[in-house]
Amino acid sequence: MNSLVNYFKSIDFFGATFNQNIDKKQQSFKSVFGGIMTLFIFSASLAYAVYVFYKWQTNQYSPKITTFVNTSSFELLDLDYDIIKLSYSEYKAGLIDPFEEKVLIPLLIYTENFEYGTPTVLTLSNQTSYYGNKYLIPKMQLGFSYVNGNLMTTSEMYVQIVKCTPDLLEEGESCASEETTKKFFNQPLNYIILQVKGKQLNSKDGSVQTSIQEFYIQIEETTCYTFNIFLQSNFYEVNDSLLFGQSKQNEFINGALIQSQSNSAQYCYQAYGNITYASFYIAMKGDQIKTIYEYPSAGDLLANIGSIVSVLFMARFMIFFLNDYYLNEKIINDLIAFYYPQFHQVRFKRNWRRQITQVKFRNQKIDVDKFKSFYEKVKSKMEQKLTFENLIYEISRIYILIRANMTREEIKRSHLVGLRLDYLKEIPKNLTSECEGDIAQHENDVRLLNDDDIALLSLYENKVALKTMIFEEKSQSTFFDINRVKL
Repeated sequence: MNSLVNYFKSIDFFGATFNQNIDKKQQSFKSVFGGIMTLFIFSASLAYAVYVFYKWQTNQYSPKITTFVNTSSFELLDLDYDIIKLSYSEYKAGLIDPFEEKVLIPLLIYTENFEYGTPTVLTLSNQTSYYGNKYLIPKMQLGFSYVNGNLMTTSEMYVQIVKCTPDLLEEGESCASEETTKKFFNQPLNYIILQVKGKQLNSKDGSVQTSIQEFYIQIEETTCYTFNIFLQSNFYEVNDSLLFGQSKQNEFINGALIQSQSNSAQYCYQAYGNITYASFYIAMKGDQIKTIYEYPSAGDLLANIGSIVSVLFMARFMIFFLNDYYLNEKIINDLIAFYYPQFHQVRFKRNWRRQITQVKFRNQKIDVDKFKSFYEKVKSKMEQKLTFENLIYEISRIYILIRANMTREEIKRSHLVGLRLDYLKEIPKNLTSECEGDIAQHENDVRLLNDDDIALLSLYENKVALKTMIFEEKSQSTFFDINRVKL
């Protein structure tokens, strides 16, 4: 059992070491300057940490952005909004809007596996353009499948701008008159505006932003324009969690590529079966751009804070150096005062180079050069006394002096001597007999160890005792009387 306990003790990673105090009040030397610098460093570090987290909270840190080409199944693609809008460019008042006047009819055709579906007439929406006329908004319906391992758009869309014919209208509607039609084609700058609305993520805060591309399509009576519109998409992956959490994923249309071609009206009539002035083929590009936003995590923020804090804490080396210097000076001066008690009454000033410029003893100026000579000599001796080797040597000399006055047996008996606890105090037997008087009892009490012996040589106890001790002013010739110093 003891071996197991000892084993657990041996593997204790958190063992505490004993650190001896410099004096009764402090275990390590501390200075006012060090305290001010400590307060400054910790305050600056805390302020910078708050500043860093504030910038992170208010999205002021730019994310790390990675972009590459990606192939997607478009499962997350958002098509549920008005991606494509068409309107007539009624740039001035008095122009004939071909869609409102039924000069032209917009047809919407969906394909399935490359086969045309039934055309439907696009009706004007309630949304108005900046010219004041209404938009045509086809509903997006695209399908995707893999063909020979390649992702392709197998459900596509066509929007065709054709000449109005009665069979394309509902009951009660009629096409524009021949005069209105002729007047329309005689108008200058007949344009249809195609808008493609895309979405992007704002890299600053991850919010969704919209953008619009506009394409102008000229309408001429003798020409048919065909446009292949390949919608581009972007896949966004956002990592914005502070510690843990899954990334957010979004997929948006972000623009379009257009291939245009002009053909004769006869060509389009043969191809589509109607007098067609413009045809829009709408499909998706098979590849897309994948963008990854990696916002700073807790580790990045702490690393940022740590780098600045490390720079601030470089000042601690200067503080350590100064505290070490002042600690060494304090110990040397205290040690000098042990041998020269009056040294506590010496006050000296130093300049910025730490040179002694003025010395006072009991408020009286004394010779600086003479004091410096004394101080350097004594300081050198005290520095030697503080070395570990010298301390061991002096202890060994003390033993020699004790051994010179005591036998080995007497020294060995010192290991058996100690202070008794008050409540267990036993009166030694055979020390006195009943017939012995008060004088003998007093002699034994003087020799008996008690609590006063603990601090008999204590520096701090004797500092207090010296203030209250009264010395008799009579002539004596003991060692202590000869060398006593009056403070």
